[in-house]
Amino acid sequence: MQDKSIDGALLALRKQIIRGSLDGLGHVESLLAQRSVHMPAVLPAKTEDAARRGHMSALVLNALRCGPAPLRVIAAHVATNRPEISEREAYVRTTQTLDRLKHRGHVVQDFGPDGCLWRMSDSTHAGRSDLPLDT
Repeated sequence: MQDKSIDGALLALRKQIIRGSLDGLGHVESLLAQRSVHMPAVLPAKTEDAARRGHMSALVLNALRCGPAPLRVIAAHVATNRPEISEREAYVRTTQTLDRLKHRGHVVQDFGPDGCLWRMSDSTHAGRSDLPLDT
């Protein structure tokens, strides 16, 4: 077995022990120290609320199908369709998604007497088939 395979296995075991609050962390870390392996910080496991690729864009574009809407209305639509995330997180993710869609030219931000409204751009509203609009 190669040294890097052993090192990788020990690091993976260390991560599993830390994340699962299991016994044996001292033993694994002493083996890693004897092998002069750098032990990086172990981050928490990814949460189960991660959306599949394109899901947030589809939710936001579906919210805009009926016409222009303010950010809070779009975020409420996202929160309704993603009950596993908080309303605050839905608002943050909606803001990020709108910025990404604006950069790609799929949505436009309009400023009027009612404040800021988001709407689909003319090219997106014309029914482009490459956008994921079904949820």
